[in-house]
Formats: sequence, structure tokens, C-alpha cells
Amino acid sequence: MDYKIDLHVHSNTNVHAFSTIKENADYAAETGMKVIAITNHGPALEDTPHWWQLINIRIVPDYINGVRILKGVEANIVGENGELDINQKIYEQMEIILAGFHGNHLYPKNQDREKNTRAVINLMKSQKADIIVHLGNPEFPIDYREVAKTAKECNIALELNNSSLGGTRTGSEKTCRELAKYAKEFGCYLCINTDSHYCAQIGHTPLAGEIAEEINYPEELILNSSEEVLYKFLEMRKSLRPEKIEDKYIETYFPAGKKGNKVD
Repeated sequence: MDYKIDLHVHSNTNVHAFSTIKENADYAAETGMKVIAITNHGPALEDTPHWWQLINIRIVPDYINGVRILKGVEANIVGENGELDINQKIYEQMEIILAGFHGNHLYPKNQDREKNTRAVINLMKSQKADIIVHLGNPEFPIDYREVAKTAKECNIALELNNSSLGGTRTGSEKTCRELAKYAKEFGCYLCINTDSHYCAQIGHTPLAGEIAEEINYPEELILNSSEEVLYKFLEMRKSLRPEKIEDKYIETYFPAGKKGNKVD
């Protein structure tokens, strides 16, 4: 099933993506999409531009061609305590915050299962992120049962990432099925996203959607199923998020917050 809401879309502000925000919005409008979230990467990812680009998303209209454009970020987990690579200035601009593992200079791939699980659980308990993304990535093994249990307790959504299943993260099918199984068992919010890096990918989630359909995942728990479900979730998340965060990645690697180049 292809939904009319896609909460994980990149623009070419991230240099490994190939469409502008306007191109993304135009394609979304042409295909009947209702909502897309622009969620460009945080600055710990190697090819990401200066963090100011995340703050400046505020200039993007709320609607383009009738499509609601949510301002968001895909932050990187950079520490075992759930630290992210965003600061207060970015955090307070965002209508939706995604977070996940990508492999970076502070938190590389192929850590042990217990460490990865602690990082995700600590992040969820901090309430800084609304959706934890592409947890099916086998390069970051986790305890899916414990993560799903905590996601339910914290009212945080878990993502089934169609791009992972399409070959971006080899070996994700088995782990995504395990994640979905435990998410349903605990009654977690689920998000079925494209992780689009080109406009024509937006809204097309056949592989992730199939996993949810196979286990009859409740539609009322799928954020993409309707605007009503999505906006109710976002309103709840707004009430749960802390007003301020103390993450220091940007202050550490972009001294005084002014340097144009990241310091290693």
C-alpha cells in the first residue's frame, strides 16, 4: 500500500540527494500526497553541509501546491547516552525529529548489540526524537523487543524504511520483520516511509507496506494512514518533548557555532 503521507524525505541540500524541496513538493502534489516531511541529515554525516541549512528550513512555506510541508531533521545518534548531532537552535525549529544510526566518526558501524540498544533506549527516554528510523539496519544490531517495549512506554514511533528493504541496507528484511512483530505486540506507533533521495520515490512504499499488511498492523497506529492520526501523534509528541536539549556536538565540532568547516 502506498500512503499519502511520507515523513522521511531528503532534498539536495544534502549532496547525496537529487531533488530540491520544490521538486519534491511538486511531485507530491502531482501524485496526490497530503503531507511530506523534509528531513535532511544532521551535520555528523560526512557529506552534510553546515548546520545552518537545518535552521534555515524555517523559510519554507507550510504548504506548496496544497501539500503540507513539515519541517524536520534526521539527526544522527552520536553517543551511547542517546546524544544527537543537533543543538537547541535546530531543535526548536523542527516540527518533527527523526533520529537514527548512520555510522559517523563518534559512533561507527558494527558496535555490539547491547551498546546500540542502550543508545536507542536512552534516546527514547530523553524524549528528544519523535521517530526512530531504519532500525532494521543489520550494521547496527539491537534488541528489538526491548526497543519496541520502550517505544511504547515513551510514545515514540518506529520506522519501517522502504529504502532499506530496497537494497540500501542489505539484509534488512529479516530484521524489519522482527521489528514490526514486536512493535505490533507492544502496540507501538509505526511509520512507513520512503527515505526518498529523489522526488519520484516519494510515497512509494510497497516493500515496507507489505510487511505491515502481512501482520495486519492496526491502521490507527500507522502515522501515514491519515492526517488525523499523524497530527494527533505530533500534538502528543509536542507535549512530551523537553523544552531544551543539552547536546554538545555542534558546539564541539563547530567552535563558537560560526566556523564554516567542521573540526575533526
